[in-house]
Amino acid sequence: MRTPSKSNWNRLLLFVTVGLLVFLAACSNGNSGNSKDKVTIKMTYTGDENATKVLKARIDKYLDKSLNIDVQVTAIPGGEYWDKVTTMFAGGTQPDVLFMSEPLKKFASQGKLLDMTSYIDSSSTFKKDDFYPASLQFYQYNGKQYGVPQDLNTALFFYNEDLFKAAGLKTPWESYEEGNWTWDTYLDDAKKLTIKDGDRVTQFGTSYPGIGGWWYSAWVYTNGGMYLNDDNSKSIFTDPKVVGALTFTSELANKYGVAPSPAGGGQDVTGMTFATGKIAMEQNFSWAIGGYKELSFKWNVAPMPVASKDIDPLTTYIHNSGFSISKDTKHPDEAWAVIEALTTPDSYADDAASRGIIPPRPSVVDKKEILNAEGMPSNAKIISQMLQKGKLYQFTETQPEEDQVYSTYGDQILNKKVTPEEGAKKISEEIDAILSKK
Repeated sequence: MRTPSKSNWNRLLLFVTVGLLVFLAACSNGNSGNSKDKVTIKMTYTGDENATKVLKARIDKYLDKSLNIDVQVTAIPGGEYWDKVTTMFAGGTQPDVLFMSEPLKKFASQGKLLDMTSYIDSSSTFKKDDFYPASLQFYQYNGKQYGVPQDLNTALFFYNEDLFKAAGLKTPWESYEEGNWTWDTYLDDAKKLTIKDGDRVTQFGTSYPGIGGWWYSAWVYTNGGMYLNDDNSKSIFTDPKVVGALTFTSELANKYGVAPSPAGGGQDVTGMTFATGKIAMEQNFSWAIGGYKELSFKWNVAPMPVASKDIDPLTTYIHNSGFSISKDTKHPDEAWAVIEALTTPDSYADDAASRGIIPPRPSVVDKKEILNAEGMPSNAKIISQMLQKGKLYQFTETQPEEDQVYSTYGDQILNKKVTPEEGAKKISEEIDAILSKK
């Protein structure tokens, strides 16, 4: 038998050593045997501490670990969010993934957001047919999809069942089922549920009627009106249906005294809220349900009252929040992977269970019995029907400027500085001036 020479042994040893080093490098690359380099995705989000905690938990649970993505979430308070995100874009430090809502068209028109259509179409988990129609329409601009929904909300009427029972009145839900939940019925109930001790109101029949932007649109819709024309190019705020809604809601406080108002001596800031049991009815949104689960009295929900019986109370205002991807992200595939992890049925179900929100996928709402979960009001089942029929708030590329106009003159109407007709005229003129600059 021939013995290998020393030089052959050296060559063999070198070959084995190099092979071993290559093997070890492959095993150690990306941690835990992952062959991909780690990618960092920066994400901005706004919400309370619990919402941010839930978001991070869902990413950790549903994001494919083999993709080796590190998601860094920056939580920004709601009042500061859009200013800070705008500054980030201006300075070139924008996030890869960002929380998104009404300013979508503004950012999309400026070329700051990624068209996600191709990702959605090729996804095995994101099924467009399994989303409430309005939830996807909200994030469309010029026929392209620049965002996806996180949750959905609709305008609702909250009412204190204990106070209605004590007063011997039919509840808003009972009136709705009888086809009689109208503005007239609502006003009559509010009058009967307003209690005074001398000149001092100790219990209001209904809440402060907020006028401004998306909050107020629910009232306009329940009178059959709209803010803008069909192509969102011109204000129609002087339409009698809009002025009628302005008049009715402002008179709840300023004429009938059944709701608190700044013009009424500041009674609205004395701690009299729906949650304290001192206001019998409140217009709010389905997102408020989670915060009301621990109230000490029995409460429930109903659709918004309508101006006349020929108006469908289920076609009311819909709002949602969601996520977009920055157009200039260096990691679009990984950014989409993060969003995909947040939009699976199970991920949505976890969010609903933790935060009490309504998922934008009907299959999740139905199969997971979200609306029948512990702590949900017994009438919550109506929400799914409202989400199928509801209308989106009309917002454009200049939405932040428009909302400021609505809020400014809405406050002036409530403070009786201008009449509803005068306020509507001012709003229409200023909105048209803004829209003409688009």
